[in-house]
Amino acid sequence: MTDRTVTHLFAGGGGDVQGFTDAGYTPQVAVNHAAPAVATLAANFPNCRARQADINNLDMRTLPRSRYLVGSPICTEVAPASGKTTPKTQQSILDQAGTAVPAAEWNRTRATAWDLIRATEVHQYEAICWENVPEFATRWVLFPVWLRAFQVLGYDIQLASVNAAHLGVPQHRHRILGAFTRKGSPAPDLRIRPASNCPTCGPVTGVQQWAKGRRIGAYRQQYRYVCPNRRCGHATVTPITAGIGDAIQRDVPGQRFGDGRPDRKSFTPYAPETRRKVELGLTRFGGDPFIVILRNNCTVQNLDEPIGALTAEGNHHMLVRPAGRDADDCEVRMLTVREKARCQGFPDSYELHGTGTEQNRQIGNAVPVPAARWLAGRLLAAA
Repeated sequence: MTDRTVTHLFAGGGGDVQGFTDAGYTPQVAVNHAAPAVATLAANFPNCRARQADINNLDMRTLPRSRYLVGSPICTEVAPASGKTTPKTQQSILDQAGTAVPAAEWNRTRATAWDLIRATEVHQYEAICWENVPEFATRWVLFPVWLRAFQVLGYDIQLASVNAAHLGVPQHRHRILGAFTRKGSPAPDLRIRPASNCPTCGPVTGVQQWAKGRRIGAYRQQYRYVCPNRRCGHATVTPITAGIGDAIQRDVPGQRFGDGRPDRKSFTPYAPETRRKVELGLTRFGGDPFIVILRNNCTVQNLDEPIGALTAEGNHHMLVRPAGRDADDCEVRMLTVREKARCQGFPDSYELHGTGTEQNRQIGNAVPVPAARWLAGRLLAAA
């Protein structure tokens, strides 16, 4: 196969563009509504047309011809947080500075999945690939209808649930991946087989095992990995992951915890809950650096583990370097934009444009590069 051209919709900061490019595909056009994201795309993919457009209102006939379509619209409205079952409404949100983001921008950012159908109807792609949160499938009542629309257009459906940490990034990020291929074409093998450790057999390739009646969900909640060997009774295995320590920039300084928050004009101490977590980390990890997670119901972790999922809004991970047993003497700082980009699998040479808030949004919304590369490779192997 020589034609590996791709159209990228909802390209954001370019995680899926980077992953597919790494796998040997050629991006023709990458479309996003946000100017900073388009500037990022233009800087990193000079041979790809970076186009700014409101995709909801885009005339798909204006897109150049390509063999494949990749698009991962963000559907927070159908994937509510905190276990709520009622979908969110489209409303104003707060950025990192606490400034309200207009509802119109929110609507554009949360562009619907129907645009992938509109593009496919016009261009009849050989395959369509996408990524989203598991709730996109489990809580959106129209998800079966959405799948059926692609089947009517002549596509077979392949879905996979994955934790991005099992594909090489130091971040737990539960996602569902999709690959829709033309009926009659070879279907890609989307079985996840992470390198794992079996307590009996040693290094093995893990086999995904689902809870009864489940096929979409999150690791340890709806599925686990087991050993492929019978001699251990197909024991539960632990996928091998990279720790957040691999992404840390060692030469970036912090500030003394006791000196208060650096983002305030006058002295403002950290919240009591943050102090409690720092003290907990000192007790648990001694003199070793650790991460404080500034989210409800989260505490601390060492640098040998992946962190929890990065978000598009806010900064939730604080690096703590102990200097004795007193919390006030600890050196602390939030993760940098570059460190968070590493957690998404972007190379250090990758340019990010826009303000710090805009760069954070691009990273938090991005498809992890290794996940996109894995999906692209699976599609290529089946061609």
